[in-house]
Amino acid sequence: MKNLLQTTTLLVGLSVAAYAQNNADSTGRNRPLINDETKQEARQKAAEVEEKVSEEVDRSISYQQRNQLSWFQPGNAFVGGGLAFGVANEQVYLSINTRAGYFFQPGFAAGLRYDNERLVGNQYRARQFGLFTRYYPFRTRISSFIGASLNSGREFSETIGANEKSRYTSVGLEIGAMAWILRRLGAEISYEGNFYNRIDPTASQGRGGRLKVGVNYYLGQFGGRGQRNR
Repeated sequence: MKNLLQTTTLLVGLSVAAYAQNNADSTGRNRPLINDETKQEARQKAAEVEEKVSEEVDRSISYQQRNQLSWFQPGNAFVGGGLAFGVANEQVYLSINTRAGYFFQPGFAAGLRYDNERLVGNQYRARQFGLFTRYYPFRTRISSFIGASLNSGREFSETIGANEKSRYTSVGLEIGAMAWILRRLGAEISYEGNFYNRIDPTASQGRGGRLKVGVNYYLGQFGGRGQRNR
Protein backbone atom coordinates (compact mmCIF):
# COMPACT_ATOMS: atom_id res chain seq x y z
CA MET A 1 0.00 0.00 0.00
CA LYS A 2 2.86 2.36 0.86
CA ASN A 3 4.52 1.72 -2.51
CA LEU A 4 1.20 2.26 -4.25
CA LEU A 5 0.74 5.66 -2.60
CA GLN A 6 4.32 6.67 -3.38
CA THR A 7 3.95 5.68 -7.02
CA THR A 8 0.60 7.44 -7.36
CA THR A 9 2.10 10.64 -5.94
CA LEU A 10 5.05 10.34 -8.30
CA LEU A 11 2.82 9.79 -11.31
CA VAL A 12 0.75 12.84 -10.44
CA GLY A 13 3.95 14.84 -10.20
CA LEU A 14 5.04 13.59 -13.61
CA SER A 15 1.72 14.60 -15.12
CA VAL A 16 2.06 18.13 -13.74
CA ALA A 17 5.64 18.31 -14.96
CA ALA A 18 4.68 17.11 -18.44
CA TYR A 19 2.06 19.81 -18.65
CA ALA A 20 4.56 22.42 -17.47
CA GLN A 21 7.11 21.33 -20.06
CA ASN A 22 4.70 22.27 -22.83
CA ASN A 23 4.56 25.85 -21.58
CA ALA A 24 7.30 28.41 -21.94
CA ASP A 25 8.99 29.85 -18.84
CA SER A 26 9.45 33.58 -18.16
CA THR A 27 12.34 33.73 -20.65
CA GLY A 28 10.18 32.32 -23.42
CA ARG A 29 12.18 29.07 -23.60
CA ASN A 30 10.91 25.55 -22.99
CA ARG A 31 12.88 23.95 -20.18
CA PRO A 32 12.28 20.36 -18.88
CA LEU A 33 11.54 20.17 -15.15
CA ILE A 34 12.31 16.44 -14.75
CA ASN A 35 15.28 14.65 -16.24
CA ASP A 36 15.16 11.29 -18.03
CA GLU A 37 16.60 9.43 -15.03
CA THR A 38 13.70 10.50 -12.81
CA LYS A 39 11.19 9.53 -15.49
CA GLN A 40 12.77 6.08 -15.80
CA GLU A 41 12.62 5.59 -12.03
CA ALA A 42 8.93 6.50 -12.01
CA ARG A 43 8.19 4.03 -14.80
CA GLN A 44 10.05 1.31 -12.92
CA LYS A 45 8.07 1.98 -9.72
CA ALA A 46 4.79 1.89 -11.66
CA ALA A 47 5.74 -1.45 -13.22
CA GLU A 48 6.59 -2.89 -9.78
CA VAL A 49 3.21 -1.82 -8.37
CA GLU A 50 1.37 -3.30 -11.35
CA GLU A 51 3.22 -6.59 -10.88
CA LYS A 52 2.36 -6.71 -7.16
CA VAL A 53 -1.33 -6.02 -7.85
CA SER A 54 -1.37 -8.78 -10.47
CA GLU A 55 0.25 -11.20 -7.99
CA GLU A 56 -2.38 -10.41 -5.32
CA VAL A 57 -5.21 -10.94 -7.80
CA ASP A 58 -3.76 -14.30 -8.89
CA ARG A 59 -3.27 -15.32 -5.26
CA SER A 60 -6.90 -14.45 -4.44
CA ILE A 61 -8.22 -16.43 -7.41
CA SER A 62 -6.04 -19.40 -6.48
CA TYR A 63 -7.32 -19.29 -2.90
CA GLN A 64 -10.94 -19.26 -4.09
CA GLN A 65 -10.34 -22.25 -6.34
CA ARG A 66 -8.55 -24.27 -3.64
CA ASN A 67 -11.02 -23.57 -0.85
CA GLN A 68 -14.40 -23.32 -2.53
CA LEU A 69 -17.11 -25.52 -1.05
CA SER A 70 -18.54 -28.27 -3.22
CA TRP A 71 -21.97 -27.08 -2.01
CA PHE A 72 -22.04 -24.67 -4.92
CA GLN A 73 -21.30 -27.15 -7.70
CA PRO A 74 -23.91 -28.21 -10.30
CA GLY A 75 -26.32 -30.86 -9.11
CA ASN A 76 -26.42 -29.77 -5.48
CA ALA A 77 -29.68 -28.79 -3.81
CA PHE A 78 -30.52 -26.90 -0.63
CA VAL A 79 -33.45 -25.82 1.52
CA GLY A 80 -33.54 -22.81 3.80
CA GLY A 81 -35.59 -20.37 5.78
CA GLY A 82 -35.43 -17.39 8.07
CA LEU A 83 -36.94 -14.19 9.37
CA ALA A 84 -37.14 -10.77 7.76
CA PHE A 85 -37.64 -7.36 9.35
CA GLY A 86 -38.63 -4.15 7.61
CA VAL A 87 -39.71 -0.60 8.48
CA ALA A 88 -41.62 1.71 6.12
CA ASN A 89 -43.53 4.87 7.00
CA GLU A 90 -43.12 4.14 10.73
CA GLN A 91 -44.67 0.69 10.26
CA VAL A 92 -42.87 -2.54 11.14
CA TYR A 93 -43.17 -5.68 9.02
CA LEU A 94 -42.19 -9.18 10.04
CA SER A 95 -42.09 -12.13 7.69
CA ILE A 96 -41.14 -15.79 7.61
CA ASN A 97 -39.48 -16.89 4.40
CA THR A 98 -38.64 -20.34 3.06
CA ARG A 99 -36.81 -21.48 -0.07
CA ALA A 100 -35.60 -24.53 -1.96
CA GLY A 101 -32.93 -24.25 -4.64
CA TYR A 102 -30.81 -26.22 -7.08
CA PHE A 103 -27.39 -25.35 -8.59
CA PHE A 104 -27.40 -25.48 -12.38
CA GLN A 105 -23.96 -23.92 -12.84
CA PRO A 106 -21.05 -23.33 -10.40
CA GLY A 107 -22.37 -20.73 -7.96
CA PHE A 108 -25.64 -20.22 -9.86
CA ALA A 109 -28.85 -21.52 -8.27
CA ALA A 110 -32.55 -21.17 -8.96
CA GLY A 111 -35.58 -22.36 -7.06
CA LEU A 112 -38.88 -21.69 -5.32
CA ARG A 113 -39.67 -19.42 -2.36
CA TYR A 114 -42.62 -18.80 -0.07
CA ASP A 115 -43.10 -15.79 2.26
CA ASN A 116 -45.69 -15.04 4.94
CA GLU A 117 -45.74 -11.45 6.18
CA ARG A 118 -47.52 -9.45 8.90
CA LEU A 119 -47.76 -5.80 9.82
CA VAL A 120 -47.14 -5.30 13.55
CA GLY A 121 -50.16 -3.81 15.35
CA ASN A 122 -52.46 -4.27 12.38
CA GLN A 123 -54.58 -7.01 10.86
CA TYR A 124 -52.75 -6.66 7.57
CA ARG A 125 -50.93 -9.75 6.32
CA ALA A 126 -49.70 -11.06 3.01
CA ARG A 127 -48.36 -14.24 1.54
CA GLN A 128 -46.51 -14.79 -1.68
CA PHE A 129 -45.03 -17.57 -3.77
CA GLY A 130 -42.34 -17.09 -6.36
CA LEU A 131 -39.23 -18.04 -8.30
CA PHE A 132 -35.75 -16.89 -7.32
CA THR A 133 -32.21 -16.99 -8.68
CA ARG A 134 -28.92 -16.50 -6.85
CA TYR A 135 -25.28 -16.17 -7.85
CA TYR A 136 -22.38 -16.75 -5.44
CA PRO A 137 -19.23 -15.13 -6.92
CA PHE A 138 -17.15 -16.15 -3.86
CA ARG A 139 -17.75 -19.70 -2.69
CA THR A 140 -15.52 -20.29 0.35
CA ARG A 141 -16.50 -20.57 4.03
CA ILE A 142 -17.52 -16.90 3.86
CA SER A 143 -19.56 -16.50 0.68
CA SER A 144 -21.28 -13.51 -0.87
CA PHE A 145 -24.31 -13.62 -3.16
CA ILE A 146 -26.68 -11.52 -5.20
CA GLY A 147 -30.20 -12.58 -6.12
CA ALA A 148 -33.48 -11.70 -7.77
CA SER A 149 -37.03 -13.03 -7.49
CA LEU A 150 -40.40 -12.74 -9.19
CA ASN A 151 -43.38 -13.31 -6.89
CA SER A 152 -47.15 -13.48 -6.94
CA GLY A 153 -48.93 -12.65 -3.70
CA ARG A 154 -52.20 -12.00 -1.97
CA GLU A 155 -53.03 -9.46 0.77
CA PHE A 156 -55.48 -9.75 3.67
CA SER A 157 -56.66 -6.89 5.91
CA GLU A 158 -59.70 -5.35 7.57
CA THR A 159 -60.24 -3.16 4.51
CA ILE A 160 -60.39 -6.13 2.14
CA GLY A 161 -63.63 -8.09 1.91
CA ALA A 162 -63.65 -11.78 2.82
CA ASN A 163 -64.56 -12.76 -0.71
CA GLU A 164 -62.27 -10.22 -2.37
CA LYS A 165 -58.95 -11.38 -3.78
CA SER A 166 -56.38 -8.61 -3.49
CA ARG A 167 -53.48 -9.92 -5.54
CA TYR A 168 -50.17 -8.34 -6.46
CA THR A 169 -46.92 -9.06 -8.27
CA SER A 170 -43.54 -8.14 -6.82
CA VAL A 171 -39.90 -8.17 -7.86
CA GLY A 172 -37.19 -8.63 -5.23
CA LEU A 173 -33.48 -7.74 -5.48
CA GLU A 174 -31.16 -9.15 -2.83
CA ILE A 175 -27.52 -8.91 -1.71
CA GLY A 176 -25.98 -10.79 1.18
CA ALA A 177 -23.33 -13.04 2.70
CA MET A 178 -23.30 -16.56 4.12
CA ALA A 179 -20.94 -18.30 6.56
CA TRP A 180 -20.33 -22.05 6.88
CA ILE A 181 -21.16 -23.07 10.47
CA LEU A 182 -21.56 -26.88 10.19
CA ARG A 183 -20.71 -29.54 7.62
CA ARG A 184 -23.87 -28.92 5.58
CA LEU A 185 -25.29 -25.85 7.31
CA GLY A 186 -24.73 -22.20 6.47
CA ALA A 187 -26.02 -19.04 8.18
CA GLU A 188 -26.78 -15.99 6.08
CA ILE A 189 -27.68 -12.33 6.34
CA SER A 190 -28.99 -10.25 3.46
CA TYR A 191 -30.90 -7.15 2.44
CA GLU A 192 -33.75 -7.39 -0.05
CA GLY A 193 -35.53 -4.54 -1.78
CA ASN A 194 -39.08 -5.18 -3.04
CA PHE A 195 -41.03 -3.50 -5.81
CA TYR A 196 -44.80 -3.99 -6.14
CA ASN A 197 -47.27 -3.32 -8.95
CA ARG A 198 -50.04 -2.62 -6.38
CA ILE A 199 -50.57 -2.65 -2.64
CA ASP A 200 -53.41 -2.29 -0.13
CA PRO A 201 -53.77 1.23 1.40
CA THR A 202 -53.52 -0.33 4.86
CA ALA A 203 -49.87 -1.03 4.16
CA SER A 204 -49.21 2.49 2.82
CA GLN A 205 -47.77 3.01 -0.66
CA GLY A 206 -44.72 0.79 -0.21
CA ARG A 207 -43.35 -1.77 2.19
CA GLY A 208 -39.69 -0.85 1.82
CA GLY A 209 -36.74 -3.22 2.06
CA ARG A 210 -36.08 -6.17 4.37
CA LEU A 211 -33.16 -7.20 6.54
CA LYS A 212 -33.15 -10.99 6.44
CA VAL A 213 -31.41 -13.59 8.59
CA GLY A 214 -31.64 -17.32 8.07
CA VAL A 215 -29.99 -20.68 7.45
CA ASN A 216 -29.51 -23.01 4.49
CA TYR A 217 -29.13 -26.77 4.69
CA TYR A 218 -27.27 -28.33 1.77
CA LEU A 219 -28.70 -31.70 0.78
CA GLY A 220 -25.77 -32.79 -1.37
CA GLN A 221 -25.54 -33.75 -5.01
CA PHE A 222 -28.28 -35.79 -6.59
CA GLY A 223 -27.17 -39.11 -8.00
CA GLY A 224 -23.96 -39.12 -5.94
CA ARG A 225 -21.96 -37.33 -8.65
CA GLY A 226 -19.17 -34.88 -8.00
CA GLN A 227 -17.12 -34.19 -4.90
CA ARG A 228 -18.30 -35.00 -1.45
CA ASN A 229 -19.48 -31.87 0.37
CA ARG A 230 -16.85 -30.56 2.76
